[in-house]
Amino acid sequence: ETCPEGILGERGPIYKYPDASRECRPCHENCTRGCLGPLLRDCLGEPLPVSRYHGVGGLPVRGCAVPCRAVPR
Repeated sequence: ETCPEGILGERGPIYKYPDASRECRPCHENCTRGCLGPLLRDCLGEPLPVSRYHGVGGLPVRGCAVPCRAVPR
């Protein structure tokens, strides 16, 4: 049995990998072609770039209409 790959989720395709117990676990959210584990370095193919600073909900902070600050993750 294999884990689902590329199932369309709320924020794009979702990829999963089988852990040591053979349970399907999610790949890093920036993996674009599946993975071998949960970390960004485990992605197959080229992952999406990752910003060091994220705003509310994990979205990158690009600018604010009112004063705001980015918090390092």
